[in-house]
Amino acid sequence: MNINLIQNTITFLLFAGILQLCVAFAQQSPSKESSTWQDLGFNLLSKDFSTDKIPLFEGLNKSRGTWSFEGKTIDGKATHPLKGSLHIIGSPKSGMLPSWHMALRWFANDEENAVKYAIMASPRPTGFDLMLFRVGPTKNLREGITNTKPQPSMFRGQWNLENRTITWTRSNLPARLKKQSKKDDVSEPSQSFEMVVASDGKISIQNSKNASQMQVVSGKAIVRTAKAPEEPVTLNGKYNFKTVEEIADRRIRPTLPPQATEISLLSTRGGHFARYRVEEDHFIEFLDKLWEAKKNSSAHKRVLMHGEGEPVNRERMAKRFKVAGWEPLENSVSYFSPSKPSGAMTTYYYDREAGIAYHDTGYW
Repeated sequence: MNINLIQNTITFLLFAGILQLCVAFAQQSPSKESSTWQDLGFNLLSKDFSTDKIPLFEGLNKSRGTWSFEGKTIDGKATHPLKGSLHIIGSPKSGMLPSWHMALRWFANDEENAVKYAIMASPRPTGFDLMLFRVGPTKNLREGITNTKPQPSMFRGQWNLENRTITWTRSNLPARLKKQSKKDDVSEPSQSFEMVVASDGKISIQNSKNASQMQVVSGKAIVRTAKAPEEPVTLNGKYNFKTVEEIADRRIRPTLPPQATEISLLSTRGGHFARYRVEEDHFIEFLDKLWEAKKNSSAHKRVLMHGEGEPVNRERMAKRFKVAGWEPLENSVSYFSPSKPSGAMTTYYYDREAGIAYHDTGYW
């Protein structure tokens, strides 16, 4: 028998056997989950955090953009068809809470014929509480009446992974919003509706109960007509950069002197810590320009900032930056940025002898 033929036959059989084993292994091995909470910006969450809402967040992310929309509104006991557009933006990564905003318009670019929804996910030890705030419509089309101050309604949601549906049930508004809204009427039957969030991002509304006048009681996104803008870059976790130009997160970059180098970051959704080298002249020039640009809009005046230009206790710095794992500066002096109406600002600590600055920033 031809030796080469035997060798080729054995090689072929071995290859075929290995190929069959590979196919069988691929079929039996479970596929890796497409996303984790870390992928969605929650790097500090408990390892026991429930993953049942990851598909919901993924679906809402895929829904971003503009869709044609068809549905029905309620008028008394009758319903009327509507055609419009549904515009969706949002992200689970940026902001204090993951949120998505939806604007359902009867006619393009007509704010008077819109219902706006804000979906928020509030973290809890083992999962998220889902909330929805609904405002509008601002005009009753059939009666031609415009309401310039439509009352908000709040709903709490329950997510069903099996049918990819959130059941929204009317809830009382938080105390701070009740002052701006009429008092809840406990005698009214509870409103509820279902929102289906498909894996491809299509949103549907169905099974509405006890809906108020002119609300959308059913409908669905039909065709995507425009993609959402690119999601902004958001950093979550620890990072190192050589220069400011390497940082794409628009929340972080404006807080850094342009000449900063050897930058270390610890970034979370609520704020960030930074450590970097910068010459004193460049550091002071940067702060002066910040205050000049915001002198009329800052919630606090620079001359009234307590501690501005004063030495900082080393123990205080150690406690503040312990989470980042950085040793405190030996001879730091404190400085402040302009502040937002909420009071959020950046606190700087600069050691002129070492040429090193630390800062911490809040986004609220």
